Amino acid sequence: MNDVYNLLGLAYRAGKVAWGYQAVMTALKRRKVYLLLLAGDSSPRLRGKLLATCREYGSQGIIFGDKVTIGAALGKPPCAVVGVTDANLARLIRQQVREVGA
Repeated sequence: MNDVYNLLGLAYRAGKVAWGYQAVMTALKRRKVYLLLLAGDSSPRLRGKLLATCREYGSQGIIFGDKVTIGAALGKPPCAVVGVTDANLARLIRQQVREVGA
């Protein structure tokens, strides 16, 4: 699981993530999000809305981790949603998520 957070931190430092609801929604609507990570402890309403938006704009959404750990990986406060805007980093993160079985 640590590799997922390391890759997420790398993506953030490379400027390849949108974090927080507003930034992610904007990036989704511009079709710039290749992978959406939603914290498992985010609200069901938020998850439903964002996953529906992912389907609408052709992005993949995955429920993974928790708000505190995702925020820490970015060096930010607790964060429920992160959009990865780089195709290669999204692929690597998706692969690591599959390996940990989430």
